[in-house]
Amino acid sequence: MKTPIDCVSAGATAALLNGGADFQMLDLWAITLNGGSVIRWHGGSGDPIQRADKAYVFAAAAGQPTIANGAYALGPAIDRGKISTKLGLEVATLDMQISADVSDRINGAPLIPFAQGRGFDGATVVLYRAFLPAWGQPITGAVVAFSGRVTALKDVSRAKFTMTISAWTVLLNVNMGPDVFQAGCLNTHYDANCTLTPTNVPGTVAAGATTLAFNTSLASPDHFFDKGTITFTSGANAGLSRAVQSYVAASGAMTVAFPLPFAPAAGDAFNAVRGCLLTMADCTAQSNLIHFRGQPFTPPAIQGVL
Repeated sequence: MKTPIDCVSAGATAALLNGGADFQMLDLWAITLNGGSVIRWHGGSGDPIQRADKAYVFAAAAGQPTIANGAYALGPAIDRGKISTKLGLEVATLDMQISADVSDRINGAPLIPFAQGRGFDGATVVLYRAFLPAWGQPITGAVVAFSGRVTALKDVSRAKFTMTISAWTVLLNVNMGPDVFQAGCLNTHYDANCTLTPTNVPGTVAAGATTLAFNTSLASPDHFFDKGTITFTSGANAGLSRAVQSYVAASGAMTVAFPLPFAPAAGDAFNAVRGCLLTMADCTAQSNLIHFRGQPFTPPAIQGVL
């Protein structure tokens, strides 16, 4: 059972589920059409008091998310499928079987012809699970049970149709080419496309080192080893490598991305390998601009009227 902590209504207590008393659960549907219109329905048709077209109004308390705010009218009969939660990138779906008659309309059009005319194309749907002490009383709180976009319309008849809602992970189901336009270089430093060869730069640690930061005997320019690696060849950390988070020429100060198991001692030796910031400037500094695979001059996407 989910606790309605996402939204709590003004003047209500969030302790409804923990008080031991009976409570009612209500589906709230917020459907945003492609043109921006929002249709709000509640699924209280199972309650005799709500068979009339009465609206449930939800208003979040101060400091609470207001995304569920609005008046939810008694909509058509909606028989929804089970809500599943899936790990990873698998797309969860929810089926809405909507039964309607001529009195159910959207923007003045009967619901079934509206759906057949692709009125739900590009629409997004949020299902809230609302909790209230009893039918007809104000909603205590609401939690987001499912959200996504309309991806299919099927089993359309004169009285009902089924609409499939896919979770937002469905947006990852797109074909992509080998290259993506981005300012940074698409190569990995020192890979076959980069063509550069890593070179070890020897150095030693100065006194006062910690497991994350230490001064060194290196004298290379600022940021020379940023995003590079350091491998210790002596001392308690011998054989261990770490990615370099930052390097400053003053005192050869170096910070690693992850702590070492032991603080290096003064005189511990290491080999450092230059890193790359994947920028055009850094590639030019390494005399490898011919192999740079970024697109720093690609204009940003700008919406406008042609």
